[in-house]
Amino acid sequence: MTSVPIPVEPPELEARVLRVGSYLLSAAVAFFFVAFLFAFFYLRALDNNGLWGGGKRGHHVHPASTAGIVILVCVLASVALARRAGTALAAGWGALALGLAAVGVQCWQYAALGFGPGDGGYASVYLGWTAFFTLFALGALLWLEAILASARRGHAGPVRVEAEIASFSLVWTMLGFVELVAFCLLYLVQ
Repeated sequence: MTSVPIPVEPPELEARVLRVGSYLLSAAVAFFFVAFLFAFFYLRALDNNGLWGGGKRGHHVHPASTAGIVILVCVLASVALARRAGTALAAGWGALALGLAAVGVQCWQYAALGFGPGDGGYASVYLGWTAFFTLFALGALLWLEAILASARRGHAGPVRVEAEIASFSLVWTMLGFVELVAFCLLYLVQ
């Protein structure tokens, strides 16, 4: 059985394809989280029977803002490091560690919330938004880990690694913006 060699694309074309793909993925992320933005404002404006914050049932839905601040700081610092990771792979490993710390704090916060999705509109939006953000962040961090591991093993040249990290950085920046909006709405506006 003979194998057919797969032609290698020029690095410029490969970088452009990665960049266009990251623009499309960033747009998809933004459109996905616009649904939670709409749900927040719609359910808050509707406030059926005063249940937006779980008021009539005796539950007061207030997540710990300390955990929210830690998550926000970790994500934004990770975004800043990821933007520098194209030239210094140590920054990429730092971005990965901070991103994983944000995911870990979010998972820890779920164990200590004290409310569930049935405790009003705010609780539903909060849990949906943060859960999907955590899943998207974990997927993005797996992508970053794959980039860093292939660079460490020498499977990709420096031009390819820079293009891959730049593409990741664009998507990760969009997720950082989503986290910033989520923090402002879910912790400050509430």
